[in-house]
Amino acid sequence: MRALLVAALAVVGCHDKPAARPAGPVAGSQAAQDAAPAEAVADPWDKPAAPKPPDGPEARQRRADAALARVATIGPAVAKLRGLAFLHEVPTRYQQAAEFQAFVHREVTRELPEGRSRELGIALAQLGLMTKPLDLAQVEEQAMITQAGAYYDPAAKAFFLVIAPDSELMLDTISAHELTHALQDQHFDLTRYLPSDQSLDDDAATARKFVVEGDATFVMLLYALRGVIGDAISPKLLGLLHQQIDLMANQDVESLKAQARGQAAALSGMGAELKQSIDAMDDIPATVLVPLLDSYMKGARVALAAYEHGGWSGVDALYRDPPSSTEQVLHPATKLYPVRERPHKVTLLATADHELAGSVLGELQWKIYFDLWKTPHAAEAAEGWGGDRYAVTRRKDGRLIVRIATTWDTAEDAAQFTTAYLASLAARFPGVSTAQAAAGIARPGGGKLFVRSAGARVYILDGADDASALDAMVRSTRID
Repeated sequence: MRALLVAALAVVGCHDKPAARPAGPVAGSQAAQDAAPAEAVADPWDKPAAPKPPDGPEARQRRADAALARVATIGPAVAKLRGLAFLHEVPTRYQQAAEFQAFVHREVTRELPEGRSRELGIALAQLGLMTKPLDLAQVEEQAMITQAGAYYDPAAKAFFLVIAPDSELMLDTISAHELTHALQDQHFDLTRYLPSDQSLDDDAATARKFVVEGDATFVMLLYALRGVIGDAISPKLLGLLHQQIDLMANQDVESLKAQARGQAAALSGMGAELKQSIDAMDDIPATVLVPLLDSYMKGARVALAAYEHGGWSGVDALYRDPPSSTEQVLHPATKLYPVRERPHKVTLLATADHELAGSVLGELQWKIYFDLWKTPHAAEAAEGWGGDRYAVTRRKDGRLIVRIATTWDTAEDAAQFTTAYLASLAARFPGVSTAQAAAGIARPGGGKLFVRSAGARVYILDGADDASALDAMVRSTRID
């Protein structure tokens, strides 16, 4: 789907609750520390609860109009915090839920027409990233609808508010997030940075999404604290943000789902359709949902690391020289800074078979895979990733073939991955013995699955008739 930059409810909403307040007295400036004891420092999360009037379309429209009117004052504050000036005004509009859903449906259908959507769903299931084939377009549409509180559309150059909860703090936080996207677009051209033409592999595209959403989340956090710390970003504040961002980034997807459901239950102004969608979050496979959610808080760690290495100029540099893998953005302190660990390029020989899907999985999707199949030490098994390429093809007789070539930092990393992958097969195919991985594991549905380690490289061929096909794959694969 084209680059719609959404304000995710599971992330934005956490700043509307006291549980998300930074630990200890928040006082980013020395003046604030000296002027008053912690008890006297105003806390932006502590707002006296006002009686809630009856909710309905007219009340939501009034709240939305008021929120968008405040953009005139939020925008300059965001620009000052981010160190970028608005080059032109950003159009804003409140979009009703039905209109938003229709828009998302059109965009997803345009980029994932029925045939393509069906093939990708089959391919992801064959890879083991989903437990069964699903209509991927429907899944993508559901993921966008469940999470979007608002969005910035680089094609329209406009900010659309989708929900109007009875919380000014939440609405203004959403606005700060989306206005940061507008700044990014005006200075770095997000349509080029997040292309929809498949010119980037999937892993590199996800890494760039971490930059864009993480930058906006970092600014959003600063904006939420602005009433306490002003516009200065002190060393003490950076330390505080480290704790806060790490706390939220380390939440698992189940915690974020529960958080989104809690917000939907507590807030008026979300609409029955959006609440129903959030209730159905469990239907969204992790291969789609996790990258979407991780791009916010784990992405904020990337923005914070870039800021610490070069201020806002350091963050800006991520747009001129983007990260090229999720490994880099999942480990910014070691894989992105001080020197980038760049992935190897893996090339599989093209075949005459019909290709359903082919790209790079990367560390994040391998972790998602191992988590899905309850593999012990999933994160560790995916770490040490050095590059990969996969292709899912269909032979003329209809059989699906999966080819995956991977390279790892060390032979030990490759061995750990191999052990974890074999353990996952036992979970995916109950009753199937994985003891003869090199000779071929009889796969339900026909063919055999082969796993071969060679030093720091691991090759997987799923659906072949015999080991000679694996030999040919190993000989023809190029790893640069």
